Amino acid sequence: MRKKGALFLLVGMVAAVSLMVVACGDSTSEGLMKRELPENATPEKIMLDGLNATDAAETLHYVFDYSFIIPPTGQQAYTSEVALNGEGDYDAGSGNARAHMSWPSFEIEFDYVLYDGVQYYSSEEGGPWYELPAGSSLSIPSISEITRNTAEYMDNFQKITRLEDAVVNDRDCYHIAMVPNFDAIMENEQFLDMVQGDQEQLDEESLSRLENIKESLKDASVNYEYWFDKETLVLRRTLYNIEMVEQGDEQNPPYTVKLIMEIDFPLYNQEVDVTKPEVSMMDKG
Repeated sequence: MRKKGALFLLVGMVAAVSLMVVACGDSTSEGLMKRELPENATPEKIMLDGLNATDAAETLHYVFDYSFIIPPTGQQAYTSEVALNGEGDYDAGSGNARAHMSWPSFEIEFDYVLYDGVQYYSSEEGGPWYELPAGSSLSIPSISEITRNTAEYMDNFQKITRLEDAVVNDRDCYHIAMVPNFDAIMENEQFLDMVQGDQEQLDEESLSRLENIKESLKDASVNYEYWFDKETLVLRRTLYNIEMVEQGDEQNPPYTVKLIMEIDFPLYNQEVDVTKPEVSMMDKG
């Protein structure tokens, strides 16, 4: 599971890019500026301008659905799926966020708050709030890191394609697909910092973990898709589809596991009031 966790952290990091603000034209009912692109705009142009437009928003509402799927194997005769879904709000000015989530497989629901960089969660309505220790994280979409440095971002992909335009939540959208360049990503300083943790340099365990990740990604199929609003260029949907082959053994043949991560952005610039939980205790788990 550690190997899979590192892969999913990597996928989340690759999906992250910082944004610059570009605005022009009249505003919409969401307070978003209308923007125009030439009809023959390249996928790189759409991607970068879209990320810039998204960064100009003050707040956004998001709906997410994550699914981890394991097919039948020698150890189980059925397909198993672990899903995490929910929705929340993000305030770009403060960096604060809130969300309500559920794990259907475990019949668990909980609320989440990110306030001044500190994470809190409550697993029951009206129940106590717990503070997560620094460095830990729940599987919450990190909206503040949907993009990082745009030049670095483009270097981390080996292929970018403009697909047929599509409609997302009643909005006409540009549709972009990207394939990561994992060789470049694993030389990225931030990725190496993630593997290294608090250590001054990579020890044998970290180096072994890095090699395991490289081996896992060798035959992995990873595709990212983005839908940008044609009128305002903001993101309306992201979809990450990861397929990774797990090597079998003498009793079990190889099998493919899938991770599907979809996030929709139906509303921007709505009022968001994220408050710090009044009563909390440090999570011991």
